[in-house]
Amino acid sequence: MNPYKIDLHIHTALSPCAGQEMTPPKIIHAAKAKGLKMIAVTDHNTAENTGATVKAAEGSGIFVIPGMEVQTREEVHMVCLFPGLEACLACQEKIYQNLPDRLNSPEVFGSQSIMDSSGRIIGELERMLLISTDMSVETTADTVTALGGLCIPAHVDRPSYSLVAALGFVPPELAVTAMELSRNMSADEAALLLPELSGYTLLSSSDAHCLEDIGANPSVIYSDTPPDFDTLAKALNKISGRKVLAKMKDLAMHITDIVQNSIEAGATEVKLLITEDFGRDIFKIEISDNGRGMDKEMMAKVIDPFFTTRTTRRIGLGLPLLKAAAERCEGSMDIQSAPGKGTTVKAVFRHSHIDRAPLGNIIDTVINLIVGNPELNLVFIHKINDREITFDARELREQLEDVSLNNPAVINWIKQYLSENYK
Repeated sequence: MNPYKIDLHIHTALSPCAGQEMTPPKIIHAAKAKGLKMIAVTDHNTAENTGATVKAAEGSGIFVIPGMEVQTREEVHMVCLFPGLEACLACQEKIYQNLPDRLNSPEVFGSQSIMDSSGRIIGELERMLLISTDMSVETTADTVTALGGLCIPAHVDRPSYSLVAALGFVPPELAVTAMELSRNMSADEAALLLPELSGYTLLSSSDAHCLEDIGANPSVIYSDTPPDFDTLAKALNKISGRKVLAKMKDLAMHITDIVQNSIEAGATEVKLLITEDFGRDIFKIEISDNGRGMDKEMMAKVIDPFFTTRTTRRIGLGLPLLKAAAERCEGSMDIQSAPGKGTTVKAVFRHSHIDRAPLGNIIDTVINLIVGNPELNLVFIHKINDREITFDARELREQLEDVSLNNPAVINWIKQYLSENYK
């Protein structure tokens, strides 16, 4: 199976809250620049610009799914996707029949521009789109499903216009198989904080209202062929090995969280060891410190996502997220600690597992840790099979004498040193 980046929640200039630069050809150009292979046009309660965007994508290598974002009676946003333009416009007719007959106020809500495939404005939609239909969540999902479409509750982690916020639960008979996460929450966090989504395929989308946001929060679809609507439907239902993955936290972000825990525990020395063994199919992260350490009771508490010793954040997700990420990839996490003796955290992943998040920008991670904590004795080692990259802050500090490690010239040297070693 090959990975393809997709973004299934994009607004054109027809949505009154979207920018006028969101024309069909510019959307396709931006999507191509971001490496997307599939997008969906999802304007508020309408599909008038869908056909133009489909036409603008011809020959681009990008598959455009006709769709719309419906606002239900309960003020829940639902991304509705269809196998073709005909089904999409049939749903639009149903939405229009249930949409209050009110006129838009462009000076208040923004213009609602209908465009052709070249981006030329050919009309203005007069009826107000930023308003709820008289259709319930269940009726909307059933209507979309009856037309052969896919209904996906949008940005379910948000405090407004989301299924979870509006209803407080997922109706058991709701005709949906997937849930969309906003850019504010990764799939890792959703698994811990939104247990009501368990069993549903999670995907992430940009909800783009301007060009620069397109592809900012993509999902990845795994398929043996370039994605189309049928491929997406099978992937959301995990049929024939196809799969959709929402955005996950890079492992480098997990590392930052754990090292920050060490610093807050009074550590002056931190050793970060990353081991990649392709032959044994192992990816291991080990972080050890000389901080104040923990007793057995505290070690049991720190893997609870709703426990934290901080006063600035209500929940502490660092260790619970890392544990969940490792276990999702047929691995495990282990904590060894004792009061006054520091802490060691080890997380092991199956290297080739499809759910393993990428390492991310580890060079910038190390640099940021040094910039923010110039007195920290950080030892960084990255082993890849029989090769190794090493950085020791203490050794460098001894050579620099009175020059701080976060001196711009020193930071530039460290970044160049690591970059050259990775090459």
